[in-house]
Amino acid sequence: MKEKKPIPFMKVTPLAIVLSLLIILAGVVVYVVNGGFEVGIDFKGGSRAEVALQQKVSVGEIRSLFKNVGIDANVTTVGLVEDNRFVITVPYEEGRDGIELIKKTLYQAYGEDKVSLLGVTVVEAKVGKSFVYRALNLIWVVSLIILVYIVIRFDFSYGFGAVVALLHDLLIMLAFALFLRIPIDITIIAAILMILGYSINDTIVVFDRIRERKALHKEEDFVLVIDRSVTEVLDRSIITSLTTLFAAVALYIWGGEVLRNFSVILIVGLISGTYSSVMIASPVTAGVRRLTNRAK
Repeated sequence: MKEKKPIPFMKVTPLAIVLSLLIILAGVVVYVVNGGFEVGIDFKGGSRAEVALQQKVSVGEIRSLFKNVGIDANVTTVGLVEDNRFVITVPYEEGRDGIELIKKTLYQAYGEDKVSLLGVTVVEAKVGKSFVYRALNLIWVVSLIILVYIVIRFDFSYGFGAVVALLHDLLIMLAFALFLRIPIDITIIAAILMILGYSINDTIVVFDRIRERKALHKEEDFVLVIDRSVTEVLDRSIITSLTTLFAAVALYIWGGEVLRNFSVILIVGLISGTYSSVMIASPVTAGVRRLTNRAK
């Protein structure tokens, strides 16, 4: 079987790294300007109610109702538009019953007999803060476990490259959350962890091929080994990524407002994860190996 002509990925990696750094830097700027991330009820505390109305009402109209009483409520639709079902979230405020506030505001506007309360969630601010710490710890623990696994299976240079790629994917997803003003909540943390697992799987496929080729061609330059290896697995990576991406796009289109932010982060993460396996993990691994060889 004729060997494919290698695509010179390593020649364009400096440009790719600059592009990634620009996106991350832009995220840092937005973070500073906005004073941090927007966070959902899971992290900042608040009250959430799912309601059904017996008349046609828009999201904007409900938001205006709460603005008139001085509340910046988050309102999203659930299911089909004609179902007139909404999820209304109000931020936590000491001494205020958020659920009662939601009920009172809706009852006054539409009548108690026209409003059905389908479910409620209340999260105190202290509980929300503990969720933040747990989520951050979970991400760091997952990254550490992945590093140990890659080091055992390959060596430190591969492990370091994989963790840098994961950090890249994490920062890119958080940057787009800032750009698109997506609140960070439990579903977003779940999407991030899913992408970290997906990304490392794609990276391991690339690393396996690099290791196999290096073992067969010990005298071949490592940069050429990477280019040839990535070229060989590129079709597989693209097909796998596209099929998963199609599912994420379908979730964005038909999943409704509740799953929209989750699916956006999945889409960004899938693109970033596939990109980082080639343009971040492999060149970082090559750089670490070069430094290690010089030190010897």
